[in-house]
Amino acid sequence: MTQMVTFHNKAAIKVQAQIFADRELVSACLAGPGETHTLAAESMPYDIYFKNGATGWVVARELDSNAQTFTLSQNNKRYIIT
Repeated sequence: MTQMVTFHNKAAIKVQAQIFADRELVSACLAGPGETHTLAAESMPYDIYFKNGATGWVVARELDSNAQTFTLSQNNKRYIIT
């Protein structure tokens, strides 16, 4: 059963969010600052990675998650997932 995951980008950079299930990419989106997107997670739990949209560097990740909503924010040079 497909679950929908909401991603709120409150960071100052463009962020690519990627959801993986068993090392297989399930869904992805590119969100600018202040944007909200919905991604599909085909199974629970799943892994979600947040990458800098310009460089591809991983800025944050959440492994084995069952969450239906994520907010990525930035405090100085640190990224925080809530």
